[in-house]
Amino acid sequence: MRTFLRRLVWILVLSLIPSGAFADDWVAEKLRGAVFVMVDSEWVKLERGAIVPDDRVIRTMNGRITLTRGAETIDLGPNTQIQIFDKPGRMPFTTVKEYFGTVEVEAEVKQVRHFAVQTPHLVAVVKGTRFVVTAGKTSSEVSVNRGSVAVESNETRTSVLLAVGQSVEVGLDKAMQVSGRGALPQVLGADGKPELPDAAADAARAGGNAGIAGNAGGNSGNAGNSGGAPGNSGGAPGNSGGAPGNSGTAGEARGNSENAKGNT
Repeated sequence: MRTFLRRLVWILVLSLIPSGAFADDWVAEKLRGAVFVMVDSEWVKLERGAIVPDDRVIRTMNGRITLTRGAETIDLGPNTQIQIFDKPGRMPFTTVKEYFGTVEVEAEVKQVRHFAVQTPHLVAVVKGTRFVVTAGKTSSEVSVNRGSVAVESNETRTSVLLAVGQSVEVGLDKAMQVSGRGALPQVLGADGKPELPDAAADAARAGGNAGIAGNAGGNSGNAGNSGGAPGNSGGAPGNSGGAPGNSGTAGEARGNSENAKGNT
């Protein structure tokens, strides 16, 4: 009974509070179809103009909802579930935890607070932009319509900075796949250094292996030259050995000369 009364009071509060009552709360400005919010472990249907407090779980069935707070807007597509967390302070930070579905965020550059959308596969961080995040069971995708978005993989910690017209897909055991208009940005590794595409990485590895093979061949050639040296060296003693023979011949010549003198 007490739980039912709390739910009833909360529903009345959502229905009666003016949309501008709390600047930090989100207002259900546009609503179409069935949209629910979790209250005391039960789903309660949302109505247009209702105030949604911080960290409430919101779910659309076959409906859509637009939540606004000042210049910031969050649009939820059908079959989407999110939870919004606001961190107050000098530098407020809003995190939209997207369990599944499609979420579109829009914020004005001059008035935007720090904003992030987190899915099971990635985190998208922005400062003034319009972008869409789609989360599925095995992968998530971010596409940018205005401004720029920094996206980081929860699994590999690789990251990329997307511009207008660009998108990235992040999945389980899958490298970041960047596509879109213009010069595509480089994907950075967890160490902040650019990651090579598969083809470039293969070429780099092939080049490295070729270099190693070249060094091995060079070392082998040097070994062959070294082997030839003893042969040349071995030829030297033969030449030396011939020298005494020549000396002996010279001795015989002198002996013959002396004999000639004796006979004379």
